[in-house]
Amino acid sequence: MQAPSRITNGPGGANPCNSSCVGGSGSSSNSSPASDQDIIRRTTRVLRQLYHRETHWLSARTADQSLLLSQQGQLSLSEQLHYGEVAFVLLRLKPCAIIDFAGDRAQLADYISTVIEPTIRDLNALGAAAKSLAAAGVTGSNSALYPRSFQLTCTRINGQLASPEVTTWTGAYVLYDEMWAESADWTRANLLDPLRTTVSEDALARGLDYPGSLPTNNEDMMTIVPVSYLGRMKSECGEWMSDRWECLTSFVVLHRQLHQVALHRIRYEAVKMFDIEMQVTMDTSLIEDLRVD
Repeated sequence: MQAPSRITNGPGGANPCNSSCVGGSGSSSNSSPASDQDIIRRTTRVLRQLYHRETHWLSARTADQSLLLSQQGQLSLSEQLHYGEVAFVLLRLKPCAIIDFAGDRAQLADYISTVIEPTIRDLNALGAAAKSLAAAGVTGSNSALYPRSFQLTCTRINGQLASPEVTTWTGAYVLYDEMWAESADWTRANLLDPLRTTVSEDALARGLDYPGSLPTNNEDMMTIVPVSYLGRMKSECGEWMSDRWECLTSFVVLHRQLHQVALHRIRYEAVKMFDIEMQVTMDTSLIEDLRVD
């Protein structure tokens, strides 16, 4: 399922005074975390660093590069932020997250190596620490949410893979958890199998944990509701790291599926443990226009 245009502002809203409050990486401490709360704090610190890496990388783009990433100005650059998607995978809210610059995949490899891979190294150190604590009986790290043991992997989609809404996924990357069977099995079978050439929108909805579905007829087309989960993260000083709400994830549902969004949202508000506040926007303008007509 291809996400709709996201209603956000650009990454320029980041508050520069917060950089001094971010702290070190999740794996830089000389002492091992002693409790669940230590791991949560250090994970939050890594996610803050990811946000700073992302906004710095985006702000360093040339005018031409930015135009390509924004699909000729159709999207805001902040729609290319992925810290929310990483948090959702950590919390096992979704089996995987696709990391993609549909407007210019030529820039994607640099983004992965500069922004995503250092973050994965820091997070995986915390996943290993949680596993050690669980084995020692010190923490409940095997809880359904967090902390728990994990090993994130970000892999390029190399096969000639397409879906009904995307002509090719080749060159995009997928983030998943090798220690979570549902995540690893679904991703390898549906996105990383070199023999697979198509993946259905229903399958993508399961792997990306979208609560709705795309329209299958003209009647459904008239009831599409784009949904965006917007977020803001706090620094260690307690200040907002951005003065704008920015998109964490987005999808579409049909009007009759709106009740599913309410339940979905409750689960996703678990990101608050990482100092990420979330709100939901739903664009019902198409349905309202039809009612007026």
